[in-house]
Amino acid sequence: MLVKFWGVHGSLPRPGPTTLKYGGNTACVEVRCGRTLIIFDAGTGIRELSEDILRRRVETGEDGSALTAHIFFSHLHWDHVQGFPFFAPIFEKGNKFHLYGGRGLNLTLNRLLNDQMSHPNFPVTLCDLAASLTFHDLESGDHVIVDDAVIVARHLNHPGGSFGYRLERNGKSLIYASDTEHDGGLDPRLLELALNADVLIHDSMFTPGQYLGLRDGVSRKSWGHSTWEGAVEAALAVKAKRLVLFHHGNDDDTVSEIESRAREKFANTTAAYEGLEIEL
Repeated sequence: MLVKFWGVHGSLPRPGPTTLKYGGNTACVEVRCGRTLIIFDAGTGIRELSEDILRRRVETGEDGSALTAHIFFSHLHWDHVQGFPFFAPIFEKGNKFHLYGGRGLNLTLNRLLNDQMSHPNFPVTLCDLAASLTFHDLESGDHVIVDDAVIVARHLNHPGGSFGYRLERNGKSLIYASDTEHDGGLDPRLLELALNADVLIHDSMFTPGQYLGLRDGVSRKSWGHSTWEGAVEAALAVKAKRLVLFHHGNDDDTVSEIESRAREKFANTTAAYEGLEIEL
């Protein structure tokens, strides 16, 4: 199982000189299970993934062959769906995509993507796409079998709702927990989902000072995002083997400082950056 990060920033894209180290694209994580392609979220990073998919197909001589992929959306806030219209494989006939999202999270996945690609927002409608799209509504606790991988969905604490996912294959487990907050104690739903995880990808958008509004007087409580300390506490509680800090909300210097502070409490911690690969 190969995990690769294509978008790691949160809330909005942040390109520029202050995000060159970790990257300014929004959430997108690719997981390759043999020939099976699983994608978590379709933020702006998914465009970079599409370029890589096309490049690899040319290099392997599979250019023009059909692609099947499974995209799991944590939720439907803008930074997690805005890259979808720029995902080149959806414009190719013969390609098949299975799209998964929680039932009742803001709007249905089908409706939101359709609205996003309707006039005047975008020149190509969802109905005009050449690829085949199949939508799947999920409830918390659902299990999805994709070839030899099993994905479990679980509600997390985020305004409007959000799903975390546990992907298991060949005895290894990967947890994708973007956009979640531990308000008043660790969320027991996350603890159950992530128990004994090999890799825990966890929201770490704020420093503790930012979360409490100590510098600017603006509290971030109830915004639905975690501090790096919350991510570390969760990793320790579930006995994770590796913690990956995700959904950054700061510039490179601050993220590097967060990574260093987190490693003091949980040594096997990495701040996610675009291009990071993890083999499981």
